[in-house]
Amino acid sequence: MLPSLLLTLMLSAQTAPPPSQPWPRIRLDAYLPALDDTSRSFEEARTFVLTNGEASLPWTPPQVEMSAAEDLSRTSLSVAFNWVWLTDSQGRRPIWFARLRAMDGERTIERFADSRQCPGVEESLRQLDALPALEPRTPGLPEPGEAPDLTDVGGGYLHDNGYRIRLRGLFAGARYSQRLDMTGGSDAPFAPVIADSLTRLKSCWTETPPPRR
Repeated sequence: MLPSLLLTLMLSAQTAPPPSQPWPRIRLDAYLPALDDTSRSFEEARTFVLTNGEASLPWTPPQVEMSAAEDLSRTSLSVAFNWVWLTDSQGRRPIWFARLRAMDGERTIERFADSRQCPGVEESLRQLDALPALEPRTPGLPEPGEAPDLTDVGGGYLHDNGYRIRLRGLFAGARYSQRLDMTGGSDAPFAPVIADSLTRLKSCWTETPPPRR
């Protein structure tokens, strides 16, 4: 699954809509359980969410992370995926887990999902894996005498959510290759995948972390 996803993200590119095109915008809090932890300051909450893709789950850093931040608000979230070896009635096997960290100002939440009880965990990864591969292209120079594109100088900015996918590279030679990282707005091909995953996993989140065995 992950090798295909690596290739997809390495080749994926996005084409921005014309400046006059209004950006779609979703309210991230509609995809979240109630944020009920008020023990962190705003900066602590921000760090808590930003480090979700680095913190162990439970032993090693997550393999895949999808995140989103709502523009002009203090709402952001991260969903990190990792697998761990577990022994159950079916024997010893790798099991996928997901961890949600989210904030809205100084309110935060941390929840977990187990692929054994929630098929949506693996479904979200398959959806990422199925993203179409697009050829990256270097932007060309504008034609002489052509009207300037205001987005090149920041004049055409329209408020939008930000979306991101990060994942570790393939494991080889006793180490991981470089981390891949993609960011984009609502026009990015992975933005609807993140929204679908948040919808799919909303009913799966529990307070029970992955077992350490």
